[in-house]
Amino acid sequence: MAEIRLQIPDDVITNFQEKLTERTKPTDIARDAMTLYNWAVNEAARGRVLLTSNTEGTEFTKLAMPSLQSISPKI
Repeated sequence: MAEIRLQIPDDVITNFQEKLTERTKPTDIARDAMTLYNWAVNEAARGRVLLTSNTEGTEFTKLAMPSLQSISPKI
């Protein structure tokens, strides 16, 4: 298992904690971030486009991230 050390500004962690329903530990936030990134990489590798939408499903925004755009789909 790889160990990664990150320096994340306190205001970024506080911002996440304020938006989450319970006070989440920084390590849990980092773990969740890696889980989300892993999912995004796998989806991009499947040739899928990552989108968000409003609650009505009428307005869409595509996730633009250089590292994901560099993935060659392996369908």
